[in-house]
Amino acid sequence: MVNAVVTDLLRRLEQHFGHALKPLTQGSEARTFGTDGLVCKIYGPKPAWPHQPAGAYAAHLEAANMSKAGLGAWVVEAFELDGHGILVTRRFPGHNFEPQNFTPEALKSLQEFFCQLHQIPEMGVVSRQRLEARLEQFGGTLHDLSEAQALVERLEGHLEEVAGTPQAFCHRDPHAGNVLLRDPGAPSNVPAAFLVDWVRACPDDPARDLAILTTGTLDLLGEEQALSALRFIVRGYPDAATLWPRLRFWVPLTYLHDMHWFRTNEPEGFEAAVAEKMPKALRFYWEFPEL
Repeated sequence: MVNAVVTDLLRRLEQHFGHALKPLTQGSEARTFGTDGLVCKIYGPKPAWPHQPAGAYAAHLEAANMSKAGLGAWVVEAFELDGHGILVTRRFPGHNFEPQNFTPEALKSLQEFFCQLHQIPEMGVVSRQRLEARLEQFGGTLHDLSEAQALVERLEGHLEEVAGTPQAFCHRDPHAGNVLLRDPGAPSNVPAAFLVDWVRACPDDPARDLAILTTGTLDLLGEEQALSALRFIVRGYPDAATLWPRLRFWVPLTYLHDMHWFRTNEPEGFEAAVAEKMPKALRFYWEFPEL
């Protein structure tokens, strides 16, 4: 978005709300501003990334996804303004995930929320062709890393366990920037943990959602605590016995995805990403415990 355009939009939105808008975050798809008690998310008229929703469609899609996830009470309105999509939600009284603020209550809140979310059935099953394409893609990007090649080969042996899994409604991006923890002084009837940024939500394997949660959020607790938290969450699922083994595929695959992302998008951070993520991927796969 051009700065002059954003400035004009903000002026008109401030008139609409009767309050000043302060910048909160600038994500890959939208820019976010806040007032007292409200969050205003602005989607540009053109996609920031190929195949990503934009404009009013993105704002209405995210509002619909939040409602589907049981968060409709947090949605205030979604509308179009000069080709931009505007999503307005109530402001959650919390901040981004930080290990020192992660409480047992927050862990229980995450368990209950993901269990409920993943009970929403969707059409179709996990595609073997899509999984094979991802493995081939990561194997190509990481062609010069022998450990990555060996891991891709091992994961190919698990395709039968994952392909054909019935899909459920998934957030698909529960990294630490999208997981909020309730402020200490907030009302007790507010969830202890809360997920934002629902524009990418769609049908997928619940185990993939939990793998992203693990690598992008729980890992900040340290590997041992992350595994303990993941085990606690999965034990709340009615199909825990079949979900847990699929994580042996999805968690290492997610680490491979992260390394692939750095090589293709931020190559200056690639070596550090490999040094951090490759050992974690290998340990998770080779030391994968019983539930």
